[in-house]
Amino acid sequence: MLRLSDRLPRCSRCRGDLVMSGVAPQNDKHGRPIHLELCPVCDTGDVDRPAAGLLVQWFADRGGHDESRVKEGSHLLMEWTKECMATHGFHWKDTQPDQP
Repeated sequence: MLRLSDRLPRCSRCRGDLVMSGVAPQNDKHGRPIHLELCPVCDTGDVDRPAAGLLVQWFADRGGHDESRVKEGSHLLMEWTKECMATHGFHWKDTQPDQP
């Protein structure tokens, strides 16, 4: 479920303002919720998480206000989610839909 909010928590890494925050539908290995955070300070220029920086830039360029950039945004969001989940040991498995 997606909820819009005027107030986001602070970045857990630098305590700065977040662009976006979410909770994954999967818990970590200790049973705690996995919080996904997109921070313009921490996620810009991180060579280990290139999609995070690209998603920060997409938001900075007001990509969310440009209907022609919806596919780009959804792709970046998915890649960023994969990066976040990989830090918790989860990896996306691409599968083909069942064939009739």
